[in-house]
Amino acid sequence: MMIFKQFYKWKPKIASFFKEGETIIIGHRGAPFLAHENTLESFNQAFKANLKGVELDIQLSKDENLVIFHDWEIKTNNQIFRKISSLDYLDISLISKYNDFQIPLLKDLIKILPNNSFLNIEIKSMKIFNFKLEKILIKLLTESNILNRVIISSFNPFILNRIKKNNAKIITALLWTNENSPLLINSPLWVWFCKPDGFHIDFNYMDEKIINWVKNKKMSLLSYTVNNKKDYLWAKKMNLNGIFTDNPNLLSKNKNNEI
Repeated sequence: MMIFKQFYKWKPKIASFFKEGETIIIGHRGAPFLAHENTLESFNQAFKANLKGVELDIQLSKDENLVIFHDWEIKTNNQIFRKISSLDYLDISLISKYNDFQIPLLKDLIKILPNNSFLNIEIKSMKIFNFKLEKILIKLLTESNILNRVIISSFNPFILNRIKKNNAKIITALLWTNENSPLLINSPLWVWFCKPDGFHIDFNYMDEKIINWVKNKKMSLLSYTVNNKKDYLWAKKMNLNGIFTDNPNLLSKNKNNEI
């Protein structure tokens, strides 16, 4: 009985930056079509293109800094791959310069975040729980006074569950794909456990059945990664709340701007 009562209490919140009847465009790791992904330059390109928000990946460095980087490892100048979690941020910064781009910290991005933009922060973690990262992230977002301009997403429902328990006001979203996902958590049904506000799905596995399922749960629905106008128009027709794209010029009339 208690389990069903918990399910009944699940009432997803729709973020203020989602507007009825509008399918917004969000920069996937910034604007990779124009600049190296997950860099301040890439995020600035997305902001200049007037995208509603940007998506990014965060990990915790050895010295407990929130690093914006997608892959688990980075290649050093002697061609050895090192885990981000095993390096201090100073070392990460030096290595990234060797790779001709600069890996920023989340606090660096927050400093340049326009007042009319929001962040979709994907938590990357190899652990079921990542207590330190969660605590440091919520503290930073609270001190920066941008909790109402953030979505926290993850493929890991355990992390989203803890985020909600720590601060119910934070908008969360469960990521889902049928590709390269851990078997035990590769199911949309984990929404019953983590009770997210949104559902972010791989565009390759988007269909009307899952769209209707998400809408019936009253969650917001976004899809990644949409890099051509045809797919965007389909997403708009299906009344998705938004899409993630590598190409900020997605709707440009210039065909050369499409990937």
